[in-house]
Amino acid sequence: MDRRTLLLAGGALAGAVLIGAPAHAAARRPVFEWARPGGFFFPGEGVLTPPALAVYDDHTAYADAAAGLPLRPRQAESLRRHAVEVLSDPRNTRRDPDRPVRDRPVDHVTVRRDDGTHLTAELAGWGDGDPRHDFPDPLRALDRHVQDLRRTVLAGGEPWRPNAILIATVRLDDPPGTAAPWPTGLPRPGTSYAEQTVYGEQAQLARRTLPAGRDPWPAYRVSPVEFVRAAWRHLLPHEL
Repeated sequence: MDRRTLLLAGGALAGAVLIGAPAHAAARRPVFEWARPGGFFFPGEGVLTPPALAVYDDHTAYADAAAGLPLRPRQAESLRRHAVEVLSDPRNTRRDPDRPVRDRPVDHVTVRRDDGTHLTAELAGWGDGDPRHDFPDPLRALDRHVQDLRRTVLAGGEPWRPNAILIATVRLDDPPGTAAPWPTGLPRPGTSYAEQTVYGEQAQLARRTLPAGRDPWPAYRVSPVEFVRAAWRHLLPHEL
């Protein structure tokens, strides 16, 4: 099986679903997003790594899909403009060619320009903190800006608990040593690797019975001869 991360299909979907109050208004793409969707992983691991920071039009920032915090408008705009300035110059995103990176997540940093278009930079290993100074100084300064804001959201934000979650399952070729029964009430996993979004009562059931991205993923018995490993994560507004 290909161990590279499988990405969430499609683009922004409609509907921000909050606990106890499903909403169906369309959620636009973030004005700034730092995600780690690519790299060399166990299947599904990357897709269960939520964007580390996402900032929306209403100036709300989400960190790790775990906490949300309304920012002051100037805070959100400062980050957006800083990212546009740095990422618009290709010289700022070039890693030192004498220091290649292997088997590390590929960070995607996306920002919305003044004209409404989006600019994305693919930065291998950028989210590791760049301890060897492989990237130019302007990109390192942007990293400090992003990390400071992320810490602020995690420390001061409200828990983000949408009533919709993404479940990822990987079918096992051989029976594991131990396996719990697949939770009754959740959709039965299908293909060798599968992603599915569940809502409402099923989302609450999954939170109670499945691990939230724990490594290694626990094993479950789907049938007397079929086994999977499974985990889940919360989704951000534009992913719902």
